[in-house]
Amino acid sequence: MPRTCLPLCLAIGLAGLFASAAAETVDDRWYLAPTLSRVLADSDRNADDGWGAGLALGKPLNNKWNLEFALRGNTLDRKAGGEYDQYGLGVDGLYFFKRDPAFAPFAVLGAGYLRSNIPGASDDSLMANAGLGFLKRLSDNADLRADARYRWAGNNLPGVAGNGLGDWLLSIGLNIALGAKTPAIPRTEPVMARLMPEPEMVKPEVVRPEIAKAAVSEPETRPEAKPQPVEAAPTPERVAEQLRQAKPGDVVVVLRGVNFDFDSARLRPEALPILDEAARVLGQRGKLKVDIVGHACSIGTEQYNQGLSERRARAVYQYFLARELSAGRFAVKGYGETRPAFDNATRTGRERNRRVELHILD
Repeated sequence: MPRTCLPLCLAIGLAGLFASAAAETVDDRWYLAPTLSRVLADSDRNADDGWGAGLALGKPLNNKWNLEFALRGNTLDRKAGGEYDQYGLGVDGLYFFKRDPAFAPFAVLGAGYLRSNIPGASDDSLMANAGLGFLKRLSDNADLRADARYRWAGNNLPGVAGNGLGDWLLSIGLNIALGAKTPAIPRTEPVMARLMPEPEMVKPEVVRPEIAKAAVSEPETRPEAKPQPVEAAPTPERVAEQLRQAKPGDVVVVLRGVNFDFDSARLRPEALPILDEAARVLGQRGKLKVDIVGHACSIGTEQYNQGLSERRARAVYQYFLARELSAGRFAVKGYGETRPAFDNATRTGRERNRRVELHILD
Protein backbone atom coordinates (compact mmCIF):
# COMPACT_ATOMS: atom_id res chain seq x y z
CA MET A 1 0.00 0.00 0.00
CA PRO A 2 1.47 3.44 -0.87
CA ARG A 3 2.44 5.57 2.11
CA THR A 4 3.55 8.77 0.41
CA CYS A 5 0.27 10.58 1.13
CA LEU A 6 0.09 9.80 4.84
CA PRO A 7 1.85 13.06 5.86
CA LEU A 8 -0.67 15.00 3.73
CA CYS A 9 -3.59 13.25 5.43
CA LEU A 10 -2.14 13.99 8.85
CA ALA A 11 -1.65 17.65 7.94
CA ILE A 12 -5.24 18.01 6.76
CA GLY A 13 -6.52 16.31 9.90
CA LEU A 14 -4.51 18.53 12.24
CA ALA A 15 -5.60 21.64 10.33
CA GLY A 16 -9.21 20.60 10.75
CA LEU A 17 -8.78 20.22 14.49
CA PHE A 18 -6.93 23.45 15.12
CA ALA A 19 -8.24 25.87 12.50
CA SER A 20 -10.11 28.71 14.16
CA ALA A 21 -13.20 29.89 12.35
CA ALA A 22 -16.59 31.47 12.85
CA ALA A 23 -19.68 29.57 11.77
CA GLU A 24 -21.67 31.06 8.92
CA THR A 25 -25.02 30.47 7.34
CA VAL A 26 -24.96 27.41 5.06
CA ASP A 27 -25.22 28.01 1.30
CA ASP A 28 -27.85 25.36 0.52
CA ARG A 29 -27.53 25.41 -3.29
CA TRP A 30 -26.80 22.31 -5.33
CA TYR A 31 -23.29 22.29 -6.78
CA LEU A 32 -21.11 20.46 -9.33
CA ALA A 33 -17.63 19.32 -8.31
CA PRO A 34 -15.20 18.48 -11.15
CA THR A 35 -11.93 17.01 -9.81
CA LEU A 36 -8.54 15.78 -11.01
CA SER A 37 -6.94 12.92 -9.06
CA ARG A 38 -3.60 11.23 -8.62
CA VAL A 39 -4.12 7.53 -7.93
CA LEU A 40 -1.52 5.74 -5.80
CA ALA A 41 -2.18 2.12 -6.70
CA ASP A 42 -2.13 -0.83 -4.35
CA SER A 43 1.13 -2.72 -4.93
CA ASP A 44 -0.83 -5.95 -5.46
CA ARG A 45 -2.33 -4.53 -8.64
CA ASN A 46 1.08 -4.77 -10.33
CA ALA A 47 0.43 -1.39 -11.92
CA ASP A 48 2.07 2.02 -11.84
CA ASP A 49 0.39 5.04 -10.26
CA GLY A 50 -1.93 6.91 -12.57
CA TRP A 51 -4.31 9.81 -13.13
CA GLY A 52 -8.04 10.08 -12.85
CA ALA A 53 -10.95 12.52 -13.01
CA GLY A 54 -14.35 12.83 -11.40
CA LEU A 55 -17.60 14.75 -11.34
CA ALA A 56 -19.90 14.98 -8.31
CA LEU A 57 -23.32 16.51 -7.79
CA GLY A 58 -23.74 17.65 -4.20
CA LYS A 59 -25.89 19.58 -1.77
CA PRO A 60 -25.43 20.80 1.82
CA LEU A 61 -27.98 19.15 4.12
CA ASN A 62 -27.26 21.22 7.24
CA ASN A 63 -24.39 23.01 8.97
CA LYS A 64 -22.45 19.73 9.35
CA TRP A 65 -23.23 17.48 6.39
CA ASN A 66 -23.06 17.54 2.58
CA LEU A 67 -24.36 14.72 0.38
CA GLU A 68 -22.65 13.98 -2.97
CA PHE A 69 -23.35 11.63 -5.88
CA ALA A 70 -20.02 11.00 -7.61
CA LEU A 71 -18.78 9.49 -10.88
CA ARG A 72 -15.01 8.82 -11.06
CA GLY A 73 -12.61 7.13 -13.43
CA ASN A 74 -8.88 6.49 -13.58
CA THR A 75 -6.28 4.68 -15.69
CA LEU A 76 -3.17 2.78 -14.47
CA ASP A 77 -0.34 1.32 -16.56
CA ARG A 78 0.03 -2.41 -15.95
CA LYS A 79 3.56 -3.67 -15.51
CA ALA A 80 2.60 -6.72 -17.59
CA GLY A 81 1.47 -4.42 -20.39
CA GLY A 82 -1.77 -2.72 -21.26
CA GLU A 83 -3.94 -0.45 -19.20
CA TYR A 84 -5.87 -0.94 -15.97
CA ASP A 85 -9.08 1.13 -16.31
CA GLN A 86 -11.45 1.76 -13.41
CA TYR A 87 -14.87 3.50 -13.30
CA GLY A 88 -16.86 4.08 -10.14
CA LEU A 89 -20.25 5.42 -9.12
CA GLY A 90 -20.90 6.20 -5.45
CA VAL A 91 -22.55 8.24 -2.74
CA ASP A 92 -20.43 10.23 -0.28
CA GLY A 93 -21.21 12.01 2.96
CA LEU A 94 -18.99 14.99 3.89
CA TYR A 95 -18.87 15.91 7.57
CA PHE A 96 -17.62 19.48 8.19
CA PHE A 97 -15.72 20.24 11.37
CA LYS A 98 -16.17 23.97 10.73
CA ARG A 99 -17.76 25.85 7.83
CA ASP A 100 -15.32 28.71 7.53
CA PRO A 101 -15.07 30.27 4.04
CA ALA A 102 -11.30 30.63 4.47
CA PHE A 103 -10.78 26.97 5.41
CA ALA A 104 -13.55 24.41 5.90
CA PRO A 105 -12.08 21.00 6.86
CA PHE A 106 -14.18 17.89 6.40
CA ALA A 107 -14.12 14.11 6.70
CA VAL A 108 -15.59 12.01 3.90
CA LEU A 109 -17.15 8.55 3.99
CA GLY A 110 -18.70 6.88 0.97
CA ALA A 111 -19.68 3.66 -0.78
CA GLY A 112 -20.63 2.56 -4.26
CA TYR A 113 -19.82 0.43 -7.29
CA LEU A 114 -16.45 0.02 -9.08
CA ARG A 115 -15.79 -1.60 -12.47
CA SER A 116 -12.22 -2.60 -13.29
CA ASN A 117 -11.01 -3.56 -16.80
CA ILE A 118 -7.76 -5.15 -17.89
CA PRO A 119 -6.99 -6.67 -21.30
CA GLY A 120 -9.18 -9.73 -21.63
CA ALA A 121 -11.06 -9.44 -18.29
CA SER A 122 -13.27 -7.21 -16.20
CA ASP A 123 -14.59 -7.17 -12.64
CA ASP A 124 -17.56 -5.51 -10.94
CA SER A 125 -17.36 -5.02 -7.17
CA LEU A 126 -18.52 -2.94 -4.25
CA MET A 127 -16.19 -0.24 -3.02
CA ALA A 128 -15.90 2.07 -0.01
CA ASN A 129 -13.80 5.16 0.63
CA ALA A 130 -12.86 7.38 3.57
CA GLY A 131 -10.60 10.38 3.97
CA LEU A 132 -10.09 14.04 4.87
CA GLY A 133 -10.31 17.22 2.86
CA PHE A 134 -11.09 20.93 2.90
CA LEU A 135 -12.89 23.70 1.01
CA LYS A 136 -11.66 27.26 0.49
CA ARG A 137 -13.95 30.03 -0.77
CA LEU A 138 -12.88 31.59 -4.07
CA SER A 139 -16.08 33.54 -4.83
CA ASP A 140 -19.79 33.52 -4.05
CA ASN A 141 -20.24 30.70 -6.57
CA ALA A 142 -17.01 28.70 -6.39
CA ASP A 143 -14.87 26.92 -3.79
CA LEU A 144 -11.50 25.25 -4.15
CA ARG A 145 -11.62 21.68 -2.83
CA ALA A 146 -8.96 19.09 -2.07
CA ASP A 147 -9.09 15.72 -0.35
CA ALA A 148 -7.10 12.57 0.29
CA ARG A 149 -9.07 9.35 0.60
CA TYR A 150 -8.44 5.62 0.80
CA ARG A 151 -10.55 3.52 -1.58
CA TRP A 152 -11.12 -0.16 -0.93
CA ALA A 153 -12.71 -2.49 -3.49
CA GLY A 154 -13.17 -6.18 -4.05
CA ASN A 155 -11.13 -8.00 -6.70
CA ASN A 156 -11.76 -11.04 -8.88
CA LEU A 157 -9.46 -10.20 -11.79
CA PRO A 158 -7.18 -12.95 -13.00
CA GLY A 159 -3.51 -12.38 -12.41
CA VAL A 160 -4.17 -9.81 -9.67
CA ALA A 161 -3.48 -11.01 -6.14
CA GLY A 162 -5.84 -10.43 -3.22
CA ASN A 163 -9.60 -10.44 -2.77
CA GLY A 164 -9.62 -6.80 -1.72
CA LEU A 165 -7.36 -3.98 -2.88
CA GLY A 166 -6.85 -0.46 -1.59
CA ASP A 167 -5.71 2.66 -3.45
CA TRP A 168 -5.07 6.22 -2.30
CA LEU A 169 -6.73 9.02 -4.26
CA LEU A 170 -5.38 12.58 -3.94
CA SER A 171 -7.87 14.98 -5.56
CA ILE A 172 -8.14 18.69 -6.26
CA GLY A 173 -11.00 20.50 -7.93
CA LEU A 174 -13.82 23.03 -7.61
CA ASN A 175 -17.28 23.24 -6.10
CA ILE A 176 -19.39 25.30 -8.51
CA ALA A 177 -22.74 26.43 -7.09
CA LEU A 178 -25.86 26.13 -9.25
CA GLY A 179 -28.46 28.90 -9.30
CA ALA A 180 -28.74 32.15 -7.39
CA LYS A 181 -27.74 32.35 -3.75
CA THR A 182 -30.61 32.63 -1.28
CA PRO A 183 -30.35 35.88 0.74
CA ALA A 184 -29.58 35.34 4.41
CA ILE A 185 -32.63 35.69 6.69
CA PRO A 186 -32.09 37.38 10.08
CA ARG A 187 -32.71 35.13 13.07
CA THR A 188 -34.77 37.39 15.26
CA GLU A 189 -33.18 40.82 15.13
CA PRO A 190 -34.65 43.37 12.71
CA VAL A 191 -32.29 44.21 9.85
CA MET A 192 -31.89 47.93 9.16
CA ALA A 193 -32.12 48.81 5.48
CA ARG A 194 -30.18 52.02 6.04
CA LEU A 195 -27.95 53.69 8.59
CA MET A 196 -29.73 54.63 11.78
CA PRO A 197 -28.83 57.69 13.83
CA GLU A 198 -27.61 56.80 17.30
CA PRO A 199 -29.82 58.11 20.08
CA GLU A 200 -28.41 60.23 22.84
CA MET A 201 -28.33 58.05 25.95
CA VAL A 202 -29.98 59.79 28.88
CA LYS A 203 -28.52 58.58 32.15
CA PRO A 204 -30.76 58.54 35.23
CA GLU A 205 -30.00 61.49 37.46
CA VAL A 206 -29.30 61.13 41.17
CA VAL A 207 -30.69 64.16 43.01
CA ARG A 208 -29.50 65.01 46.53
CA PRO A 209 -32.32 65.51 49.06
CA GLU A 210 -31.59 69.18 49.62
CA ILE A 211 -31.71 69.92 45.90
CA ALA A 212 -34.92 67.98 45.47
CA LYS A 213 -36.56 69.93 48.30
CA ALA A 214 -35.55 73.22 46.75
CA ALA A 215 -36.97 72.21 43.41
CA VAL A 216 -40.46 71.38 44.68
CA SER A 217 -41.81 74.87 44.00
CA GLU A 218 -40.31 75.09 40.54
CA PRO A 219 -42.64 74.40 37.60
CA GLU A 220 -41.89 71.20 35.76
CA THR A 221 -40.97 71.40 32.10
CA ARG A 222 -42.08 67.80 31.43
CA PRO A 223 -44.72 65.63 33.02
CA GLU A 224 -43.12 63.13 35.37
CA ALA A 225 -43.62 59.57 34.17
CA LYS A 226 -44.98 57.30 36.90
CA PRO A 227 -44.90 53.70 35.78
CA GLN A 228 -47.52 51.46 37.32
CA PRO A 229 -47.32 47.67 37.46
CA VAL A 230 -49.24 46.08 34.63
CA GLU A 231 -50.45 42.58 35.40
CA ALA A 232 -51.53 41.62 31.87
CA ALA A 233 -48.76 40.71 29.44
CA PRO A 234 -48.33 43.13 26.54
CA THR A 235 -50.10 42.10 23.35
CA PRO A 236 -50.28 43.91 20.00
CA GLU A 237 -53.93 44.84 20.57
CA ARG A 238 -53.46 46.01 24.17
CA VAL A 239 -50.39 48.10 23.37
CA ALA A 240 -52.11 49.68 20.36
CA GLU A 241 -55.18 50.61 22.44
CA GLN A 242 -53.06 52.08 25.26
CA LEU A 243 -51.05 54.19 22.82
CA ARG A 244 -54.19 55.47 21.07
CA GLN A 245 -55.49 56.76 24.44
CA ALA A 246 -52.14 57.75 25.96
CA LYS A 247 -51.72 61.20 27.52
CA PRO A 248 -48.59 62.96 28.81
CA GLY A 249 -47.43 61.17 31.95
CA ASP A 250 -48.78 57.76 30.91
CA VAL A 251 -46.58 54.69 30.72
CA VAL A 252 -47.11 51.88 28.22
CA VAL A 253 -45.20 48.63 28.74
CA VAL A 254 -44.42 47.36 25.25
CA LEU A 255 -42.04 44.49 25.97
CA ARG A 256 -41.51 42.32 29.00
CA GLY A 257 -39.74 39.13 30.03
CA VAL A 258 -39.98 36.53 27.29
CA ASN A 259 -39.79 39.16 24.52
CA PHE A 260 -36.00 39.10 24.92
CA ASP A 261 -33.53 36.24 24.93
CA PHE A 262 -32.14 35.68 28.43
CA ASP A 263 -29.25 37.99 29.25
CA SER A 264 -29.60 39.61 25.81
CA ALA A 265 -30.97 42.63 23.98
CA ARG A 266 -31.92 40.51 20.96
CA LEU A 267 -35.61 40.80 20.14
CA ARG A 268 -37.42 37.49 19.98
CA PRO A 269 -39.94 36.81 17.16
CA GLU A 270 -42.94 37.25 19.46
CA ALA A 271 -41.83 40.83 20.21
CA LEU A 272 -42.08 41.97 16.59
CA PRO A 273 -45.91 42.01 16.21
CA ILE A 274 -46.14 44.12 19.39
CA LEU A 275 -43.58 46.62 18.10
CA ASP A 276 -45.27 46.68 14.69
CA GLU A 277 -48.56 47.76 16.30
CA ALA A 278 -46.80 50.28 18.53
CA ALA A 279 -45.01 51.79 15.51
CA ARG A 280 -48.25 51.95 13.54
CA VAL A 281 -50.09 53.91 16.26
CA LEU A 282 -47.09 56.16 16.93
CA GLY A 283 -47.04 56.88 13.21
CA GLN A 284 -50.68 57.98 13.41
CA ARG A 285 -49.91 60.21 16.42
CA GLY A 286 -47.04 61.98 14.74
CA LYS A 287 -46.60 64.74 17.34
CA LEU A 288 -46.25 62.44 20.33
CA LYS A 289 -42.82 62.53 22.00
CA VAL A 290 -41.71 59.44 23.89
CA ASP A 291 -38.96 58.24 26.22
CA ILE A 292 -38.02 54.62 25.50
CA VAL A 293 -37.04 53.25 28.89
CA GLY A 294 -35.34 49.93 29.57
CA HIS A 295 -35.30 48.02 32.86
CA ALA A 296 -33.59 44.88 34.15
CA CYS A 297 -34.12 42.47 37.05
CA SER A 298 -31.71 42.15 39.96
CA ILE A 299 -29.70 39.19 38.64
CA GLY A 300 -26.16 40.37 37.89
CA THR A 301 -24.21 43.47 38.92
CA GLU A 302 -25.77 46.93 38.92
CA GLN A 303 -23.31 48.11 36.27
CA TYR A 304 -24.05 45.18 33.96
CA ASN A 305 -27.83 45.53 34.35
CA GLN A 306 -27.57 49.26 33.62
CA GLY A 307 -25.91 48.52 30.28
CA LEU A 308 -28.34 45.70 29.50
CA SER A 309 -31.37 47.93 30.10
CA GLU A 310 -29.92 50.57 27.77
CA ARG A 311 -29.25 48.03 25.02
CA ARG A 312 -32.80 46.70 25.23
CA ALA A 313 -34.25 50.20 24.99
CA ARG A 314 -31.99 50.93 22.04
CA ALA A 315 -33.17 47.78 20.24
CA VAL A 316 -36.74 49.12 20.40
CA TYR A 317 -35.56 52.58 19.29
CA GLN A 318 -33.81 51.13 16.24
CA TYR A 319 -36.86 49.07 15.37
CA PHE A 320 -39.03 52.19 15.41
CA LEU A 321 -36.57 54.01 13.15
CA ALA A 322 -36.69 51.06 10.75
CA ARG A 323 -40.44 51.64 10.59
CA GLU A 324 -39.74 55.24 9.42
CA LEU A 325 -40.56 57.01 12.69
CA SER A 326 -38.60 60.22 13.28
CA ALA A 327 -35.57 59.90 15.58
CA GLY A 328 -36.28 63.35 17.05
CA ARG A 329 -39.43 62.04 18.75
CA PHE A 330 -37.52 59.64 21.01
CA ALA A 331 -35.01 59.63 23.84
CA VAL A 332 -33.48 56.38 25.08
CA LYS A 333 -32.98 55.70 28.79
CA GLY A 334 -31.91 52.77 30.88
CA TYR A 335 -32.55 52.40 34.61
CA GLY A 336 -30.97 49.00 35.16
CA GLU A 337 -32.41 47.31 38.24
CA THR A 338 -33.11 50.56 40.13
CA ARG A 339 -36.86 50.80 39.39
CA PRO A 340 -38.47 47.39 39.86
CA ALA A 341 -42.22 47.24 39.29
CA PHE A 342 -42.48 43.76 40.85
CA ASP A 343 -40.79 41.72 43.55
CA ASN A 344 -37.34 40.58 42.45
CA ALA A 345 -37.43 37.81 45.05
CA THR A 346 -39.68 35.70 42.79
CA ARG A 347 -39.01 34.28 39.34
CA THR A 348 -42.21 35.80 37.96
CA GLY A 349 -41.35 39.18 39.44
CA ARG A 350 -37.88 39.15 37.92
CA GLU A 351 -39.28 38.23 34.52
CA ARG A 352 -41.78 41.12 34.64
CA ASN A 353 -39.06 43.54 35.70
CA ARG A 354 -37.14 42.80 32.49
CA ARG A 355 -39.18 45.25 30.43
CA VAL A 356 -39.19 48.19 28.03
CA GLU A 357 -41.66 51.03 28.57
CA LEU A 358 -42.82 53.98 26.51
CA HIS A 359 -43.11 57.09 28.68
CA ILE A 360 -45.45 59.57 27.00
CA LEU A 361 -44.14 63.14 27.27
CA ASP A 362 -46.21 65.45 25.08
